[in-house]
Amino acid sequence: MFLKRGTNFLRTTTFRLTLWYLVVFSILSLAVFLVGYVSLASHLHNQTDHEIMDMAKAFEALYKEHGVTALQGEFTREAESRGTKRMFFQLFSPEGILLATSDLSQWNGFVTPHLAASAPSLGQVSFRTLSLAGHRHKVRVMISKADTDGNVLIIGNTLQDAEIMLEKYRETFGTALMAMLVCGGLVGWLLARKAMSGVQRVTDTATRIGRHDLRRRVELAGEGEEIKALAHAFNAMLERIESLLNELQQITDNVAHELRTPITRIRGIAETTLKGSGDLNEYREMAASIIDGSDDLIEMIGTMLEIAKTDSGVAELNLVPMNIQEIVEEAADLFTPMAEDRGINIRLDKPPHQTVEVLGDRSRLQRVVANLLDNAIKYTPYGGTVILSVDEYAGGVKVEISDTGVGINEKDIFHVFERFYRGDKSRSTTGSGLGLSLALAIIHAHGGNITVKSTDTGSVFSILLPSKQSLR
Repeated sequence: MFLKRGTNFLRTTTFRLTLWYLVVFSILSLAVFLVGYVSLASHLHNQTDHEIMDMAKAFEALYKEHGVTALQGEFTREAESRGTKRMFFQLFSPEGILLATSDLSQWNGFVTPHLAASAPSLGQVSFRTLSLAGHRHKVRVMISKADTDGNVLIIGNTLQDAEIMLEKYRETFGTALMAMLVCGGLVGWLLARKAMSGVQRVTDTATRIGRHDLRRRVELAGEGEEIKALAHAFNAMLERIESLLNELQQITDNVAHELRTPITRIRGIAETTLKGSGDLNEYREMAASIIDGSDDLIEMIGTMLEIAKTDSGVAELNLVPMNIQEIVEEAADLFTPMAEDRGINIRLDKPPHQTVEVLGDRSRLQRVVANLLDNAIKYTPYGGTVILSVDEYAGGVKVEISDTGVGINEKDIFHVFERFYRGDKSRSTTGSGLGLSLALAIIHAHGGNITVKSTDTGSVFSILLPSKQSLR
């Protein structure tokens, strides 16, 4: 039981927040340490270089005034005063001959003719950091070539003091870091626990929501803006779930109603035929009627499945560049005979000498335009006009299908894209109420939208699609 509780604790958000706090705190602390360490090391090295440079200037002045003998004595005195194990001095001729040197007994016979050979040009100075056998600490070496006679001055200074200081800095920081991690971990755990207490209250409230009691909401308190946002999001989710359940219930009722009508008609035809005289022609008529009713059911179910697949993003779109103007023209040509039979004039307004391209699924876009054009003709009385137009706007293409028909009631216009919804003016016409829902789902899958405006003198459906260029 204890092991299980410990495992559960390790999985809690409080523990993870504490762990993340420690990780971030450690990274920031190490970053501060590295910045301080690099700055301190650079300062110590610069300080050593300045001290060596000051000595070099003093040696150079002494050499110019009193010669090699005086410089040899100064090498000896300076090395003894600072420590023969800490510093050494050498002067080489341009040919590499040793002219003067300090005591090198503490340097394991270290000689530096190769350093003299690699001296910079006249009047120049170079620095090197060397690791020598038998010496724990590194040595900072300066090589300088005089601009007068070309003699090479070499000064070596141990970095013992700097390295000891840096080592103390590392030890102090390590001890302080461990203490800060312990205290910071405790403080971080307390802060995380306090921060998550609000989430726990929201969780407790959520668990008390009954399985079927979706009307309950999380009460807002003073836990902070984050917890308040969580409560708002949770309440919004409940609102959405409740809305979806209501919509699902409505769709289920509509599906049941739409399926019941053709099934009842099929059953009635079959029952009437069976009670009849049994003539072969009657059975043939019954079979034809049943086939028609079955086709209607199959089409309705297929449309419902296609809407569901398109809305969920499962449907695969064959997106290719195409001229939307061609699709509109083909639809106009296809529906012109039907419109002429009803005394309706189809007019096509298109931009002159312009190709309007979109990236889309040709067959599905054809179905959308055909669906909207069919509706426009269906609800336009004899002698009316249906106008199709294609225009470009910033970042997109707009296809408008307007008619001079009966229009859509104000209370119906907000529901025309809902599945199975049929307004008062459309109940007397054939259809299942799925065409506009499918059209909207297809356009949404293409990243566009369909809008509608309507008055008593007609309706305007606008298809908005992103242009080919805007999708790049």
